[in-house]
Formats: sequence, C-alpha cells, structure tokens
Amino acid sequence: MRIAVVPGDGIGQEVIPATLPALTALSEAFGLGIDYDVFDWGADQWLATGTGLPPGAIDRLARDYGAVFLGALGDPRIPDMAHGRDILLGLRKGLDLYVNHRPIVLEHGVIDLYRENTQGLYAGVGGSITRSGTVTVAIDECVYTRETVERFVRFCLARLRRRGHRKVTLVHKSNAVPNTGTLWQDVFRRELEAFPELTGSEEYVDSFCYHLVRDPTPYEGVLASNLFGDIISDIGAALMGGLGLAASASICPESDFALFEPVHGSAPDIAGKGTANPYAAAMSLGLLLDHFGHADAAALLRSCVTETAGGEAATPDLGGKGGTQQFMDQVMTLLEQKL
Repeated sequence: MRIAVVPGDGIGQEVIPATLPALTALSEAFGLGIDYDVFDWGADQWLATGTGLPPGAIDRLARDYGAVFLGALGDPRIPDMAHGRDILLGLRKGLDLYVNHRPIVLEHGVIDLYRENTQGLYAGVGGSITRSGTVTVAIDECVYTRETVERFVRFCLARLRRRGHRKVTLVHKSNAVPNTGTLWQDVFRRELEAFPELTGSEEYVDSFCYHLVRDPTPYEGVLASNLFGDIISDIGAALMGGLGLAASASICPESDFALFEPVHGSAPDIAGKGTANPYAAAMSLGLLLDHFGHADAAALLRSCVTETAGGEAATPDLGGKGGTQQFMDQVMTLLEQKL
C-alpha cells in the first residue's frame, strides 16, 4: 500500500520526516510492502498559489493511497488558519473521515476516546454580518444528521467491544443544547441495545471533564460530538504528559481509508530548533500499523518509542537531553536491536 505524507507546517516538517525511517524499517522487516509519497501542502503552498488542497486531491488520494500521514498545520503568516481549514477539514469531509480515535494512554490503561469528526459546530453552517468593517452578528450552527450519529455510534461500540472494553460513556450537553443533545442520547441508547457486553453511561461534558481530571480510572470508552471530543482530547493529552504525546486516527469505516496525525500544533515558537518531540508522530504511525492489521509491528514501534521517552535521548519536555533527531535515532537503534 502507499501512504500520502503531508508534513505540513512548523514542527510538522521536523517530526514527520524524522519518523519515516522507522516506518520503512518496519515495513522491510515485517514484509508489509508500505511505501509513501510526500506532498508539500501547507502554508508555503497557500502563500505561493492560494491553494490548500490542489484540485483533484481527494479523488487522487482515494484512488491511489490507503492513508494519509499528516503533520501539524498552522503558520503565523496566515493568522486566520484558512489553509489549515481548507486542508484538514477538506480531507475529513472529502474522504468522509467521520470517526476520530484519540487514545488517552495513562498508567492504569488506555481510555479510547472517539470523536465524531465531520459535523456539529465544524459543519461550516453559519455566517456573519459586518457593519463598517466590524462584525456585529456571528452565527455558527451545530448540525447533526441522524444517519451520521448512528453510523458513528454503531462503529465505535463495535470497536470498543472488539478491543475488550466493558464500559462506554456518552458525553453530551442535552440540558443546554437539547436538540442535538437529545439526538445523541436517543441514538446511543438504541444502538447500545445490540451490545449487551457493554455497560453504557451518560455524562454532561462539564461534569465529565471534571471527573476525568479528578480520577480517570472509571473510564474505558468515551463517545463525544465534534467540539466536545476536541476539548476532551486535549485534557487527555495533558493527563498523559502533554500534547507532544497524543496521537490520533481519523477513519472512514466504509472505505477503510484513514488519516493519522499527532494532535499537537505546529508550534512556531520552537520550529527549526530541532527540539520538537516526535513521540506523538511516531505513535500515530503505530495507530496506522494497527489499523491495517500489522499489530506486531505496531507493538514493537510503541515499545521502542516508550523506552526512548524514558531515557536521556528524550526531548526536553520529557525531561531528556535530546532533540527530534536524537530521539528517533535512539528509536531506530532499539528497533535494529529487536528486529
């Protein structure tokens, strides 16, 4: 299979290339036949051509590739993030990547957070009224269709059961946002009937965030709408130790196409310094390997990355003395020893 690699902006152009040798080594050692092409979609292209996703990009990806490995998007030269929305939201919607999986890896185990990825407040429905150059009215609509919620919930429940979980929590805000909130509750309760192995619970998002920080141990699987899942994932990253540790996968179950990316931003303040943490990017490759059925390769990669994160080659945010390349050099050394 072929992967489309998009380093993006800022530290994405450092951590993504640094992790690719590990993917190549694992592909060769396990006979996976994985290859990749690199695309320069990002701020530089936007500023030069006004283009985020080139014409025909979605069709080409769907036809010629099995996945996208994406770095961070964001550049101070484009303060409204127009290129980031064009690329990232274009990929999510164009490839129907409606399931976003963001595992929260903690000492007691993994909380599998699933975020709906294409609708809600990110649906792009709304507008603004401007008077004398000043925005006087701004509207963003939260839009959900029953079909989207049903297919999302059904897939996530099946995946949680397959992963051996026994508890699943729906996070919503139906007391303040009754229309979409009630839709989510109704779908969740109906779909849960087909999964007797799972015990379901429901929490308001504010209460859930409070309890997650206080004591995350009761949670196993979590389902959330787009905005709530976005917020929860960053809280989860903080509990893990920082955004530099959080990986993600965006999936279209019907086509099996998926996009894998670290959830940290482009971090322009440290871009070019060689100190960015590649942990999340490498762990995103682990999710990619898992998604396509290469569990042994994924487990080996995760073990080498985790071991490196606890040593001197780790980046400064993890208490180490290394940089981006030193971290991945150590990962490669461990892989060579264990392969």
